[in-house]
Amino acid sequence: MILSSVMDYLRNDLSGQVKSLIGITIVLSIVCIIIGHFIKKVDPTKKTPLWLVPLIFIVDLINSFAKSNIGKRWKSYAPYFLALAIYLFVANTCGIFAMDNPTSYIVLNFGLALITFFLVQITGIVSQGIVGYLSGFVGPVKPMAFIMIPINIVSELTLPISLSLRLLGNIVSGAVLGIMIKGLLVWWAIPILPIFNGIFDIAFGLIQCFVFVILTIINISQKVDDKEKIYA
Repeated sequence: MILSSVMDYLRNDLSGQVKSLIGITIVLSIVCIIIGHFIKKVDPTKKTPLWLVPLIFIVDLINSFAKSNIGKRWKSYAPYFLALAIYLFVANTCGIFAMDNPTSYIVLNFGLALITFFLVQITGIVSQGIVGYLSGFVGPVKPMAFIMIPINIVSELTLPISLSLRLLGNIVSGAVLGIMIKGLLVWWAIPILPIFNGIFDIAFGLIQCFVFVILTIINISQKVDDKEKIYA
């Protein structure tokens, strides 16, 4: 009875974006478990399997970028950056499989942006200490503190808003362009829209994934003490 009620709720009451969100999360979890199982069986003394090469390239790219920007604490952040990149890319491009795009759902975008926001603040406190973190709101010119403190606080609080709205706007714009093409070309849009949607979903989805992850790394990097950025 309870299971039936839950299934009815999932089928009838949830929006398309939330259904896609749940589906993507489940699929990615299963895929990661399967890949992890096969990776454990790989013999490091033998030639690297071809299917593992692109995965190694992606992981090495994320690790290198984390090292150069975060410093000695990069190992604590690289898994989050990689997970964020994979999830956003799949979420941004799932439209080519006739699924509702989860990143057109502002709640998801704001949730991811909030994770980045809290990670940025925690990094500042851990790396600089509570005194150094708070002094960052004062600015270099202490007599101007009464002006700089409110500005810096507002700047920090607007980070999750700007990240989520930027992602939402760029993803929704694809749907708007599709509607415009359909309205202008009418029946001629039938052979054009699949090509357009494929290019837009993959190319722009990858770009927006890259932008979100890069902005996350940059904002965290700004809170890291300069002494920790020297990685040896």
